[in-house]
This record gives sequence, C-alpha cells and structure tokens, in this order.
Amino acid sequence: MTPTDTRLQVKRFINATRDRVFEAWTKPELMKQWYAPGTMTVPNASSDLRVGGAYSVEMKGTMNGKFVNPTVGGRYTKIVPNELLVFTWSWQGDSAPETLVTVELKEADGGTEVTLTHERFASPEVRDRHEHGWTGCLENLASFEAR
Repeated sequence: MTPTDTRLQVKRFINATRDRVFEAWTKPELMKQWYAPGTMTVPNASSDLRVGGAYSVEMKGTMNGKFVNPTVGGRYTKIVPNELLVFTWSWQGDSAPETLVTVELKEADGGTEVTLTHERFASPEVRDRHEHGWTGCLENLASFEAR
C-alpha cells in the first residue's frame, strides 16, 4: 500500500465565518450539534483545546440497520485558531493504530471552505468507511451552520 491508499480528503463549503466553524469543531456544546454522520446524535463531547489536550465524541444511532454507540477520541497536535486543527483519532475499544486528522479552514465566497484530510488508515476499506462518515458529518455541519 502507498500513503495515498490510506489517506482521504473531503472538502465542504460552510456558510459561516472561519471563527464560527472553528468553534463548531472545538466547543463541546457545538460539537454535540453536528459531529456525527446522518441522523446519529452526539450525547457527549469534550475538548481540552491545547496542544496535547484531549477531545472525545460519543455518537449514538443506527448504522447499517444496527444500533451503535461508538466513542472516538484523541489529542490535539497542532492548533492555529480559525485556520488549522490537527488531532489524532482513535475509536475507543478498537486495537487499530491511531490515525491523524487535519482540518484546514479558508475564507471562501463569504463563508469557509473546510478541507479535512484523514490519514494513516490500516486499509483502503477502513479509509472508505471514514470517508462516508466524514461526508455525513460535514453535511450536518453545513446544515447546523445554515440554521
């Protein structure tokens, strides 16, 4: 496998300012409103926004016709307010190695272009499942910000 086999990138325009989008990624009360794909909900979220600080997101809902309640978490490795957020990503109870997520925010057409890069997946299949999830999350972020 090459690094591109285990890396995904998703882009989405959000009709909100960069500071508002950054807050949505980092403030637990806002994370709870969008940080899960589809109709899943986020009953709990936490964020210690500093390099080395931890975050976690508990998701709840139905996926592929089955009830799931996964929690993901990691540590922030780089923070540039309103521009860049880099953090590790690991599913609670999963022995797979942690992966790395980079979220870039750029001003665009009166809103914000979000470029999410998630890398270091164990396989292309795992990458593809996360692409579906991230696409759904960013759709929820766009809907949340459009309210």
